[in-house]
Amino acid sequence: MTEIILLIVLIVLVVALFLMSYFKKKKFNSELGQMRDELKVGDRVMTDTGVVGEVVDSYVEDEYKYFVLKTGKDKNIGYFTVHANAIYYVFGKEEAKAQEKVAIKLAEPEAKVEEKPAENVEEKPVEEKEAVDEKTESKPKNETKKSTKKSTTQSKKKSTK
Repeated sequence: MTEIILLIVLIVLVVALFLMSYFKKKKFNSELGQMRDELKVGDRVMTDTGVVGEVVDSYVEDEYKYFVLKTGKDKNIGYFTVHANAIYYVFGKEEAKAQEKVAIKLAEPEAKVEEKPAENVEEKPVEEKEAVDEKTESKPKNETKKSTKKSTTQSKKKSTK
C-alpha cells in the first residue's frame, strides 16, 4: 500500500515539475516576442549567436520579419540581415524599465508629516563617564598567587603522606 502511495506522489511531482517548466518557458517566450515587436530603428541588440549591432532597418518578407543590423566600429562597419527570432537581447531596455519605476515613485504624492517644534525643552549636558578597564577591576595578582601557592603546598603535603 505504501509503495502505491509513493509511486503516486512521485508521478505527481514529475508532472508538476514538467508543468512548471512549460509555463516558465511560455512566459519567457511571450516576453521575448513582445520585446522583438517593440524593436525600433536605433536600438542596440544582441543576436542569439552573440553578434552585437544597431538596428538600421526592418522589413517584412514572406510573412517573416527581418532586421538589418549595423556592426563594427570606425572603418570596419558592416551590415547584415537577421530574422526577428535571432534577436535575443536589447541593450538599454532594463535601464528604461528601472527609470520608469523611479519616475512612477517620484510622481506619487508622499504623505506629509508635520513636525512640531519642541517647546520649553532644556538641553542638559551629558556627563561622560570614564571608561572602565576590566583588567584593572579584577583581583590583584598577589591574591591570585597566594591562592595558587596554598593549593600547590596542600597538594604536595597530600602526596607525601
